Amino acid sequence: MRIYTIHMPPPFTQRGREAVVIREGFNWFAFLLSGLWAFGHRMWLVGIAISVVTVALALGVDALGLGEIAEAVVTLAVSFYVGASANDWRRAHLARKGWQEVAVIAAADGDGALRRYLDFAALGTARV
Repeated sequence: MRIYTIHMPPPFTQRGREAVVIREGFNWFAFLLSGLWAFGHRMWLVGIAISVVTVALALGVDALGLGEIAEAVVTLAVSFYVGASANDWRRAHLARKGWQEVAVIAAADGDGALRRYLDFAALGTARV
């Protein structure tokens, strides 16, 4: 079982939006493709910041003459940090946009978490 958070869109949105389910823990896609992950979730400033920090650190390591191994280690460290923080950044991004975190659910997968939340909501036992 994994832990998921369920986020509901703000009321009176222009388009009909569905709930967003975000898994707790490490995000491998964000680890492997940091900037693209952020841009894919429409987190423009985060994507730009990740790209700028990665390039700046790589240039800094190169300017210090520490070599390719040090540059790879620094890039790997930044990628690991992004992978570890990505889902929390996404939750914060949704909260800034007015989305409300309505539940924390344990389930085997994201669809199961949403289904379980909707079952609780139908029974009137879900807390908002």
